[in-house]
Amino acid sequence: MSELNLITLKESDVEIIDGDRGKNYPKTEDFKKKGYCLFLSTKNVREDGFDFSDCQFISKQKDESLRKGKLRRNDIVLTTRGTLGNIGFFTKSIPFGEIRINSGMVILRCQKNVLPEFLYLFLKSNLFKYQVQSFSSGSAQPQLPIRDLQEILIPLLNLEEQKAIAAVLSCLDVKIENLRKQNETLEAIAQTLFKHWFIDFEFPNQDGKPYKSSGGAMIPSELGEIPEGWRVESLDSIADFLNGLALQKYPPENENDILPVIKIRELKQRITDNTDKATKNIPEQYVIDNGDIIFSWSGSLEVAIWCLGKGALNQHLFKVTSEKFPKWFYHQWVLSHLKIFQHIAKSKATTMGHIQRKHLTEALCVVPTDNQLKDFNNVFSPLLDKSIKNALEIQTLTKTRDTLLPKLMSGQLRVN
Repeated sequence: MSELNLITLKESDVEIIDGDRGKNYPKTEDFKKKGYCLFLSTKNVREDGFDFSDCQFISKQKDESLRKGKLRRNDIVLTTRGTLGNIGFFTKSIPFGEIRINSGMVILRCQKNVLPEFLYLFLKSNLFKYQVQSFSSGSAQPQLPIRDLQEILIPLLNLEEQKAIAAVLSCLDVKIENLRKQNETLEAIAQTLFKHWFIDFEFPNQDGKPYKSSGGAMIPSELGEIPEGWRVESLDSIADFLNGLALQKYPPENENDILPVIKIRELKQRITDNTDKATKNIPEQYVIDNGDIIFSWSGSLEVAIWCLGKGALNQHLFKVTSEKFPKWFYHQWVLSHLKIFQHIAKSKATTMGHIQRKHLTEALCVVPTDNQLKDFNNVFSPLLDKSIKNALEIQTLTKTRDTLLPKLMSGQLRVN
C-alpha cells in the first residue's frame, strides 16, 4: 500500500456508529421468532456477508425505545467482539427493512467521499484483516474497541477510482451470489423431493401417480407402514461415520508438508490464516477432499458438503461415506435426522453437547428396492452433482476476487 495515500477511518468520510447499550437493551424475553425489527446477533454476520438462517426479532415498541444502532440502506455492519471483522452490507436486496445491531458490532456509514461498495470490498481484504489482528485485544474474547477501529488505515482514492474497483469486483460478487442462490434452490428441491418420496411415500408409481395416496401396497415396520418391498435400516448401516484424529499429534514436518486442519470453525468460516496445520502423512481415510460429506457431531451439529480442497479431518467431525448407497441418499438421511441429533446434543449436561454412536444406530431410515433406488438416483444425483459443481466454481471465483482485491486496493493493479 506504499503507493497509495492512507488515512485512518477517523480521518475518513466514514461514521462509526455504536449500538444502544443502555437500560432499554433487549432482554432474553424480548426476542421473538417473528416481529417488527430484526435484532442482529453475531451468528447473522459471517466473514463474507449476512446469514439469516436463524433470526431473532423485537417488537416495534422495544425498537422505538432504543436510541442508537439502527441500520440504514448501504450501511455496513462490522463485528467487534468474539469473532472480529465479519461484515454484512445492508443493500436494497436484504429482505428486512428494520434492523438493529447488538452490542458486539458497529455500523459503518459512508458519507459523500467514500463509496459504500468500495468500503465493503476493502473490509473483505487482507489489507483490513491484518490490521484487525494487530489491533484486537482481549484473550478470552477478542475485542476491537472503537478507539482502535478509528486508527485502521484505508486507501484514500477518489470516487472514480473507487467506482472502477467496485465495478470490477462486484461483477465477481454477483456471480458468486447467483451461484449461492442457485445452490439454495437445488438444496430446497432435493430436501422437498426427499421428504415427499421417502417420508410421505408419494414417489411416482408406474403410472406416474403418487404411490401412497393412489393406493400403493404398504407393509408394517418399526417406523409404521412403508411401501411393499422397502426395508428399514439404521443410519450407521447405510453409511460409515469416520471420526477425525486429534491432529495436534500430527504437526507438519516442514513448509511443504501441510494440510489445513478441518474443524467445526472451518465448516462455518472456510479455511483462514488462523486455520491449524497438520502433516500430510496421516492415514488416507482421514484426508477430506471436494464433495465429501462432513458431519460435526459435537458442539454445533451441522452437515456440510466440503468443497474447499484437501484437508485433514479433526476429531469431533465425521466423514460420512458409503460403499452401498449413493451420496445423495445418505446425505439426505443425515439431514433428516439432524434436528433430532441437535436436540439430543442440547440436552447434554456438558459444556459441549454431542451425540454418541448409539444415536446413529437408533436413527432409522427406509431403503427402497434396488430398482427404485436406481430410478431415484437419476433424479437426485444430478441435483447434488450440480450443487457441488457450483460450490467449486464459487471457490474459484472467490480466489480470483481475493487475489485481485489486495492488488487493486494497493495500486499494484490499476483499472483503466
